[in-house]
Amino acid sequence: MMKKTLILLLAALLTLSALACAGNEAKPVEAAPAPTAQQPTEAPKAETPAPDEGFKTLGDVLDCESPASGYTDDLYIYVFVKDGVYYRAEADITEKISQSLSDIDFFDPDKDQKTRDLLSDLPIRKLYDLSEVLIPQADLSALAGRTGQDLLDMGFVPSGSYGFGDGFATAFLEKGPFEYQFDFAESVDLPEGDVNVAEVIRPLTVKAASFGGNLASYATDLEFDLNGGRSLEEYEADFTDEPLQTAYVIQEIPVEESPFKTLADVFAVRDEHYSSCMTPDLYVIAFSAEGVYYRVEAAITPEIEAQADAIDFFDEARDQKLDALLGPMAVTRVVDLSAGMPTQAELDSLIGVTGRDLLDAGFTYGSGYSFWDKAEMYLVRGLYEYHVTFNEKVPEQEDYDAVLDELMPTLTVAKVEFFQLADACSDPELIW
Repeated sequence: MMKKTLILLLAALLTLSALACAGNEAKPVEAAPAPTAQQPTEAPKAETPAPDEGFKTLGDVLDCESPASGYTDDLYIYVFVKDGVYYRAEADITEKISQSLSDIDFFDPDKDQKTRDLLSDLPIRKLYDLSEVLIPQADLSALAGRTGQDLLDMGFVPSGSYGFGDGFATAFLEKGPFEYQFDFAESVDLPEGDVNVAEVIRPLTVKAASFGGNLASYATDLEFDLNGGRSLEEYEADFTDEPLQTAYVIQEIPVEESPFKTLADVFAVRDEHYSSCMTPDLYVIAFSAEGVYYRVEAAITPEIEAQADAIDFFDEARDQKLDALLGPMAVTRVVDLSAGMPTQAELDSLIGVTGRDLLDAGFTYGSGYSFWDKAEMYLVRGLYEYHVTFNEKVPEQEDYDAVLDELMPTLTVAKVEFFQLADACSDPELIW
């Protein structure tokens, strides 16, 4: 089955400082217009891919400076720079080559050569001259005095990077395959929470604009179009759409048939490892008792929550005081979380799969990891957290957090065991 997402070999497209590699077919169409202070100046139209520059195979370009590259099961994309010109090359690959690329250890000292051995002889099927749609500095300078709204109307879209503060305002905007820096004349007081850069810059006035050598992620998009690019609607959807919430199918036990009628019944049997959460009208606790995992809810009042909040966090008797305060509260719902836990046999079926397979299956990073001997990680999927042991030993790193996304695809599972309930089990807003 073909991979649905592009495997990027270099995640950051912010600098052109190292040889890296991206991939898929694009239909060459008209070049994107370059805006000026009046109307966008039309760039040369690209009715066909870039002319033959003597690049016949990937081997002809693999030594060029490259911001990014990647591949799917049948396509390899390589974005590179030659004599100051930006290109995107595409080559057909086989599923075997794709798998061989995935099998190369990220830390293998011969990684670059092994990659070249797999790709060098592959014919370039399409070559795009990305510089055809690069906006000249003269046209960028002519944008001084225009508003952020004008930029958005011209097709510029926030890339996600910005700098707003006392005395300065800078935003990085994409257009087609390139990213540009815009400095504005006004200062900005940022709103709390996620920043919708498009909304912030609409009333601002452009002071200066420049291209700093950075590509937009669209340069390696699977649906690449020389006249295309990310849309403002796509960007702003991140700020207008309600976040998707998972509805879990879990087994409810009627309160009258459960061993828990009040929270005091829960506190009497819970083990020392539990998680709980409180709102003005609800108390939720997830715990285990005699080998069974439960989620229990109880109705409370704002007054009860206020009294609980008033108990000093550092009071040595805090737990006992909380139990005494909450114990009389009537239980309203009981869930058997053990009923949905996978069996060890089911977990054993994961032996041999890769870290990439786990991420694709919905596993996310959990409470920690250890790379002392064999790689070990705690991963969360759904309502449960698992201790996963891998076959490989990971070379020592200064910052493991910074390379987790690069490490995971290369690891293979040796063992998976249930570790604990995930934090979601005591989330008051859990949907089930």
